[in-house]
Order: sequence, then C-alpha cells, then structure tokens
Amino acid sequence: MKALFSLVSLSGLLLLSGCFDQKKNVSQNHILIVGTESNFPPFSCKENGELAGFDIDVVTEVAKRIGKTIEFKDMNFEALLPQVQLGAIQVVAAGMTPTAERAKIVSFTEPYIIGDPLIIVTLADSDTKDLEDLKKGRRVVVNQGYTADFYMSKVDGPELIRLETPAEAFLSLQQGRADAYVTAKNTLAPFFKKRDAEGFERKIIPGTDESTALIVSKKYPELLREIQEALNQMESDGTMKSLKKKWDMNA
Repeated sequence: MKALFSLVSLSGLLLLSGCFDQKKNVSQNHILIVGTESNFPPFSCKENGELAGFDIDVVTEVAKRIGKTIEFKDMNFEALLPQVQLGAIQVVAAGMTPTAERAKIVSFTEPYIIGDPLIIVTLADSDTKDLEDLKKGRRVVVNQGYTADFYMSKVDGPELIRLETPAEAFLSLQQGRADAYVTAKNTLAPFFKKRDAEGFERKIIPGTDESTALIVSKKYPELLREIQEALNQMESDGTMKSLKKKWDMNA
C-alpha cells in the first residue's frame, strides 16, 4: 500500500508539475491570444469578412514587434473582461477605456488615445441639445458596457436604451425610437464617413475626455511589459500617428 501510495503521489506531482509547465508555456509561446468585439468601429469591426480596425492594427503591430502570432477571439463585449481575468485570453483590443473599477481585475497599458470626449448626437431638428435636456426624461441610446453607458447611468433623468452596436444606435435615432445617442467622438467617424452628416447635430459633453488602451491579463505581467515597450516604440517612430491617420482618429 505504501508503494502504491508513493506511486500515486508521484503521478500526482508529475501531473501537477505538468499543469504548471503548461501555464508557463501559454505565456511564453509564440501565440498571442487577443480578445475583441467586432461591432465597434473604428476600433474593431469586420471588413469583407475579416477583422479590421484601429485597435486591431495596433495589436497586430505590437505582436509583430514582440515576435508573436495573433490568435483572435471575437466575442460578446460582456465576455471580454471575465475571459481575460481568467487568463483564457491574454490581451483585449476593443476600444477599452481604463477605469479604476476595471483595473482591479485586469492590467492596462498606458493610453494611446487621449482626449476623446463623449458626444451627444441628435437629429438636426431635435429640441434635445445638451446634457440638461437629456435629464428631462429623454430617451438616450448608449452602447452597452462602454464608457458612455457608465457615464449616463450616473445621470438622473434620461431613459437609457442599451444597444450593442453604433449601427443599431443610429438606426434607433433615425427611426424616432430615441432622442439622442451618446458615444465617444471617435466612434462617429466611420458613420459620417459613409453618410451625410448634415442631418445631425453633435454636442460635446464637457469634462468627458476618454482614453483608450490595451488590456492585459494580470496573469501575464511580463507580457504587459513587452507590450508597453512595443507601444512606446510605435509612438516614437511615428507608427501610432500613421495608424491614427488611417482610421481618422482625432486624439
């Protein structure tokens, strides 16, 4: 029995050791597992059936510089933080804004978009013009889980309509099912690039400058350091500036 117990114990230790080695290999291999949500242009979207967008370009360039090949996981926005917290995905590239609450469970790189304010979008003939108007029981569309959702949730008065994509938000506004759409300024560029902007009014909400960064799982602190070094290089050599110009980023 003692010999059997020792054999079982040894097998258990080897199995446990294998688990640790497997985790080590996940963080050190040449695959970078990146989570995103492809319904939030210009940060992450689909073009001709392929992932595209500003954040997709940023993380792809980062992966190249740190010698890794990306495996993208396109999933619902609500699943991104739990998955990266578990370590099932290593990085999130989806137009994420660093917040103190999120920083409790994930790590952020330094922001590479700064000064992206929230905008109130209405139809041109609407009598809803500013935040004070929104407080009068107006129907306001926000994209679920994003910064505008968090911000407007703390404002008393408006009736919030949470939709998943900017496309749905604009449709709701145009069909008269909402009085306003609140979102980050950079989110508007893809819509107005394809459509006439004359039928809409846009008003900045003062003091709401957003920032954007990559999320890295706290399980991979060394990866965070490598990614930040790559981002720093991209800032200094003009790559980040070129990507912002490509995607009409204003910040």
